[in-house]
Order: sequence, then C-alpha cells, then structure tokens
Amino acid sequence: MDRESPIEVAHAHEDELHRTAFLHVTELPHGLFPRLGTGFVRRWHRAHLRSAHGTVLVARQEGSVVGFLVGTTDRRANVAWIIRQHRSELVSAGLRALAIRPLVALSFLRTRGFRYARRLLGPGSTSHRHADVDERSGPAQPSGSRTVEASAPVAVLEAVVVDFPYRGQGIGSALADRFLSEAARSDADRVELVTKADARGAAGFYERAGWTLVDNHVDRDGDRVYTFRIDPHVVHVR
Repeated sequence: MDRESPIEVAHAHEDELHRTAFLHVTELPHGLFPRLGTGFVRRWHRAHLRSAHGTVLVARQEGSVVGFLVGTTDRRANVAWIIRQHRSELVSAGLRALAIRPLVALSFLRTRGFRYARRLLGPGSTSHRHADVDERSGPAQPSGSRTVEASAPVAVLEAVVVDFPYRGQGIGSALADRFLSEAARSDADRVELVTKADARGAAGFYERAGWTLVDNHVDRDGDRVYTFRIDPHVVHVR
C-alpha cells in the first residue's frame, strides 16, 4: 500500500468495527476494556456508533482502516444511553470474557467490581452522575472544575489509535481535529481526555496540539495519568 496516498477521515461503518477493535486491543491495551478482548471492544465501539451522543471515526487509506477515534460529545447522555440500550449485551459479553481470563477477573474484582456492580447492575444505575461505562469516558474531575456548570455537556476523546506503520503522517491529528469539529457543533463547552503519564501515553502530542493539562492522578491500575482539556469552540469555529 502506498503510504503517500490520501487519507480519508469519516464515520465508521459497522463492518469496520472488527478492525477498530483489533487496533484498540493491540495498539492501546490500557485499562479494563482492551483486556476483555476484541469481541467486547467491538460491542463497545458499536454502542458508540449507534448513540446520538457517541462517535467512531476512522482514517482510511485506499479503503483500508489505518486509524480510528472513539469519543462522545456528551459524556453523561452517552453513558446513560449505552446503559439503557446495551447494558445486557455488554454485561454478558464482559462476564464471558472475564470467565476465560482469570487474572483479569481477579484484577477487576479488586479494582472495579463493586463500582461496576452498583452502577451497571443496580436499580437506577443511569441516574448516577458519573455512571461511566469505562474509566476513559469519565476522568476524575480536575481541581477548579466546579466553576463549570454541572449541567454543561462534557465531550470526551476516549481513544485514538493509528496503526504503527502509518504513524507520522498526521493521521492522529486529522482524527482529533474532526472530533473537535463535531464537539464544537454540539453543546459541549469543553473536551477532555485521559492519557498515561509515562511513555505509553501521548501527553506531548496533546500539549503540542494546544490541550491544557488540568489534572494528574493515579488510576485504578496504579498508573499515573494526566487529564487534558480543550475548548473546541476556540480551536474549531463553525
């Protein structure tokens, strides 16, 4: 494949989610969901694709998917919709994945079990303020965030991956820019993301792109992570 051929960034088709899930698990294996395997991640991507508040973008080169982005233009509304529409499917798939991955299951019970049981299985789970489907979709609130109205939608860039042979061509920036354009057209007043603080993360990339570091903390896996924020209306005006 010619690496110099044009890159097309567009919304994913459902038949491309096998590829986005594979890239997610192999190239961004952080957090719980990638450890549950491609089948679970594909279902999670599909829920975002079907949600009015979610998005799955792909970068195509000569018709092949070489990168993707998963995000939401309204974190709270997207999580509530996924729990209403896909809770049974995701819980069943997650339990099947954990059943054949005992080490992942032990880690899940130790770090997340009670929280997920309360928010995904308990009655009224969609009413929780941060009923996150995954920790990337609900970063810890940074200091000073209480000055922002509680009702203001928050967009979240949850995952962005470019296949290794195609890095260095600006594909990640193109995916992020398209997502910020969508966030700017929504009612979101800010976009957030969480990335690992060490070499596995992409803090330098986001700093160069104009994102602001607003928080750092240790996640449930014991790794230090950074929360970045950007105003999409400043970066992308309609």
